Amino acid sequence: MAHGTEPPIPVMSANPLQGLGEAEKRVLSYAASMGKEFDWSVLLAASETDEEQLAEILERLVHLGILRELNWGDSYAFAQVVTLAQAYSEISSSRLRVIHKKIAEAYEKQYPEPTPDIIPEMGRQFHLGRVHEKSLPYNRYAAALAANAFSPDIAVRYLERAKEDLEALPGDHRLEEADVLKEMGEMYDAMGNDARADELYGESLRKLPEGEVILRALILLSRADAARVMDRIGPAHQYCEEAIRLLEKAGHKKGLALAHRNLARTAYLQERYELGRKEIEATLSFLDPEKDAKDVARCSIEFGNLLSSMPDPADQARGVEYYYQAIQALETQRDYRELARAYTSLAVALLNSHPGEAVANLEKARTAAEKCKDMRLVGWTLFNTVEPLIALNRGPEAAQNNAEARRVLSKVNDQLGLQQVALNDGIIAQHQKSFEESEKAYMESLKQAEGLDYARTVAEVLVHLAMMYADWGRVDEAMKVIARTKETGEDHIDPVVRLSYEALKRRLGT
Repeated sequence: MAHGTEPPIPVMSANPLQGLGEAEKRVLSYAASMGKEFDWSVLLAASETDEEQLAEILERLVHLGILRELNWGDSYAFAQVVTLAQAYSEISSSRLRVIHKKIAEAYEKQYPEPTPDIIPEMGRQFHLGRVHEKSLPYNRYAAALAANAFSPDIAVRYLERAKEDLEALPGDHRLEEADVLKEMGEMYDAMGNDARADELYGESLRKLPEGEVILRALILLSRADAARVMDRIGPAHQYCEEAIRLLEKAGHKKGLALAHRNLARTAYLQERYELGRKEIEATLSFLDPEKDAKDVARCSIEFGNLLSSMPDPADQARGVEYYYQAIQALETQRDYRELARAYTSLAVALLNSHPGEAVANLEKARTAAEKCKDMRLVGWTLFNTVEPLIALNRGPEAAQNNAEARRVLSKVNDQLGLQQVALNDGIIAQHQKSFEESEKAYMESLKQAEGLDYARTVAEVLVHLAMMYADWGRVDEAMKVIARTKETGEDHIDPVVRLSYEALKRRLGT
């Protein structure tokens, strides 16, 4: 057979493993425990088979159509997943534990300095082999790699293993358990599942030893972030205040700055702009302008958000100036994640008055998000272009960007982002006067928002739904949705959306 060519796969019986000898079955049990594709050298070391004998066995298995040779014999793969599953299912639990342990040890011998692509598999094998003291560091490292690659759903899988390892190890591991739970919360936060993030932060706090004051305060601030996104302002404020009490006792200035910035963002959602300004000033009082230049620049974004939401055009103009100030500083600092946020906030402020500039700034936001490889941010910059593109009568481009946002956000399992994409489907269909399609999309978005239990997001969908019914000429339906919005609480409506809502009520005379 010429190198690089693959033989035809023979037709196999219903049970391709029937009739195999013990040697073949033994090799297949190790191969199946390694996965669909496996490395020759690791299989050799783990199975402790004679090299020539292993080569002959693999050759027979390839001839039978059970395996396929890859990379000129450096690795192999199962020809069919069903065969792998069958081979794996025939191994007893006690033997599986031994096999996985041997495979993990073989990996360690073959890769004394494992590369990022090997580490997750080593963690998996040690975990299945119940070698918890070795599984733990590999899985935590794998989780960190996945988080840095902006794959939070994969990181959670590794952290779940680490959590199980800690529970199985003897001794007191409460501090590390709390840290793992905190990291899991951060991953769910990155996926837009703030309810699950909040639960995990709560579990982390319960595990945390009393003496860990700073970590407790930081977890409280993370929990406050999750509560604020869910529009649970009372708990968010409570967590911040508790964190401040701890941080003041410890004299932790950077932590206090984070806490007051958190309170500023909460005040913004409550439209308590003067309180928000005072909280930002409090934040700045704990920062060194030179050492904490990034944090100072981030405060300019908060000032921009507050001022651009005020009714006075002069305040709005000052808000835009603060965004540009933040952008200039963040570009110097190469803080691309916050830079993307600054460009996005600027785009939102310019949406109604200058939609062309809004689109241009969102394109810059996407570039910044791509530089820090934050795919969730990339998705958000994409779906935020929909409304300004529609305002510019660039509907096909809006639909294309929204579809791309769905693709990107599906990869990181961002439920909040996907809910916003569904909302955009409704907006796009409404612009095309495809009202039945728009209604269907809005209802799907509403269902997702209610599932997330985000009052602010539910209110946003209801406002769009009411506007769509009004455009459709179904005024009674629009009035019913407005009545529901009033029941759920008009105070949950985002300041930007509120302008459209008030205009709709005036239009309908309510």
